[in-house]
Formats: sequence, C-alpha cells, structure tokens
Amino acid sequence: MNAKHTPGPWKRDGVDIYANAPANVRPHIAHVIYGATADARLIAAAPELLEALRGLFEHCAMVHNQWGDNSNQKEADNAIKAARAAISKAEGGA
Repeated sequence: MNAKHTPGPWKRDGVDIYANAPANVRPHIAHVIYGATADARLIAAAPELLEALRGLFEHCAMVHNQWGDNSNQKEADNAIKAARAAISKAEGGA
C-alpha cells in the first residue's frame, strides 16, 4: 500500500504538527485550535498508528487464515473487519 499522506514520523511542537524534515524545511501538517495538545499528540502519532494497525491486521489475518473455515471466530472476523475499515478511512476510502 502506498501512503497518500505526508510520510511520518510527524513531530509535535505545541499544537502544531510538522513532517519529520530538516529544521529549515519543516513542512507544516496541521495546527490544532483551542490549544488541544492531546489532540495534537494523537494527530502527530497518526502515521505510526496506521503502520501499527496495518501490521496487526496482517498478523491477525494470517492467524485467522490458519484456523480454517471451521473456526468461525466472530471476534476475529469483527476485528479484521474493523481494521480494514480503519485503514481504508485513513487512506481516504469510504
């Protein structure tokens, strides 16, 4: 999968988020209004969260495939479905 967003990691400086680049470049990603530093931290972590979710999804899908058709693990099916939806949303899908 090719990322359509600015590659991470992203760095937070107060309520501003910048792409990881030399100090003289610092591409600005976002500015969180109202001083919501918790929101800024979450936004800055987005690229790593997406990669972690992709890795977790791939591992869970592999394990689920090994269980075979007779496993009928509803929890695993729901987790895989949720991961697919979250990844799709993060990558600009529906």
